[in-house]
Amino acid sequence: MHIFKTVLAMIMTCMLQLPATSSAAEEIRFAISIPDVNRPSTTIAQKILQYAYARLGIKLDFIATPGVRAQAMWSSGQLDGIAARVIDGGLPDSIKISVPIVLEESVVYAIDKKFVVNGYDSLNPYLIGYISGFPYLEERLKNAPRKEHAPNLESLFRKLEAGRTEIAVESRFSSCLTHKLGFHNITMLEPSLEKVYGYHVLHIKHKQIAPALELVLKNMEKDGVIKNIQDEIMRDYMAQCS
Repeated sequence: MHIFKTVLAMIMTCMLQLPATSSAAEEIRFAISIPDVNRPSTTIAQKILQYAYARLGIKLDFIATPGVRAQAMWSSGQLDGIAARVIDGGLPDSIKISVPIVLEESVVYAIDKKFVVNGYDSLNPYLIGYISGFPYLEERLKNAPRKEHAPNLESLFRKLEAGRTEIAVESRFSSCLTHKLGFHNITMLEPSLEKVYGYHVLHIKHKQIAPALELVLKNMEKDGVIKNIQDEIMRDYMAQCS
């Protein structure tokens, strides 16, 4: 811990020596993009990043926006970071912080279709529903011959329930919404399509704080803080899901 504090102090000293664009008394705030889909992984990423950035004296403003809009805002310099991203590449001027902060598990939802899920190619015989605007899903489903996008989670499951799609690809934890909507005929097929980790992404214009942020997150991981946040949010989510 003493080494951590010493290294962090050295990094923060270097940051403070950089030219400032605002007065010293003015607080530092970063605009961080989060998905506009209500998943527990979104809440987990927010809580972890709030904790980490607070150690650096930086406050966060989270902006909920579709993935395509987030990329446009990124390109125009309106964002300081993206809360968690599960794919590499495709985002210029970005720094990936190497500590995983969320885990997403993609699964298939269906009503009257029963088959063994064996990767994304096993979905090709079916009309696939998915939420638009997520580069991760767009990439995974790029070879699917038939697909139908939805603007949000509720629309995704309503289309499936109405027979406008044959299956839907979404997070395992989105099953909570099917119960809330009363769609008890929608089932989750096993096994999952894949499990992927999400990493925080910082804009390169803030490259001077990347080492300090990574050091904070590594120590949060080592001390069990990240896991505690993940477990607490998942407990609360599953409790209100039943």
